[in-house]
Amino acid sequence: MRQSHRLLAFVFGLAVATPAGAQSANNDSLVTNIIDMITDASRWHLSLNGGAAGFGNFLLQQSPLGAVAIRGDRGFAFGGGGGFDYDENNQFKLNYTYTGTNLRYRDWRGVGSNLLNVTGLGKINTNVVTLEAAHYFVGSRSFISPYAGFGFAGAWNHLSPDVVPASVFANTPTQFLTTPGGSQKFGIGATANLGAQVRLTGDFFTRLEWNSMNMPNPFNGNRSFQSPGGVTYDQPSRVQKTEWRLAGVYYLGKQAPAQQKPTVATSP
Repeated sequence: MRQSHRLLAFVFGLAVATPAGAQSANNDSLVTNIIDMITDASRWHLSLNGGAAGFGNFLLQQSPLGAVAIRGDRGFAFGGGGGFDYDENNQFKLNYTYTGTNLRYRDWRGVGSNLLNVTGLGKINTNVVTLEAAHYFVGSRSFISPYAGFGFAGAWNHLSPDVVPASVFANTPTQFLTTPGGSQKFGIGATANLGAQVRLTGDFFTRLEWNSMNMPNPFNGNRSFQSPGGVTYDQPSRVQKTEWRLAGVYYLGKQAPAQQKPTVATSP
């Protein structure tokens, strides 16, 4: 009787230990696969980009005769970043972009004359860091691969007001923009992009991309940039920023050839 109890206890312990051991082995295999994927250099890339950027209206005032606005000139944008290929079609990217734009006063009242327009109000320097996810429709390493992506952006804006020469608005040189709440402001927005990646060699690629960002208006809020003179402007809560980018991409390792499934011979 005692011997049967010992045998039963042994069988029960074996039944409990086997699933636990299998689960432990599965966990170890999962961790190993994750480490192998992260340390695979062929999944990682670095990029440099440059292009043209434009902004919407920073400040806008409607009147019966038309609208007046403070806008940003089209400027040059450049930056760089890196990314990780989760698989052949999906990618995560971290990117930084700097854009400088000159501000101008635009007046649509009257008969279309530029006499009331004022340029050189100041300059906004925008530093943006984005975290994005992209999907390649035919694989990121294909010869030509269109893609679409979306993500989140953090934007730091810095205003440098300029003194405007004498004009129809003032007989003497005047600084129209002031920064009572400080010259810098940070905000979070969303970003989306469309583009195509072209393979040049096994490691080098190039991208042509259109990017749109819905970022907070740096003129909005109490601690922000304001225009003096008692003029009341409508302040849009968001400003659209668009870019056309040309980027160079370098993968840190060559992609391993896809493993072929073994062929099994069958008899007729």
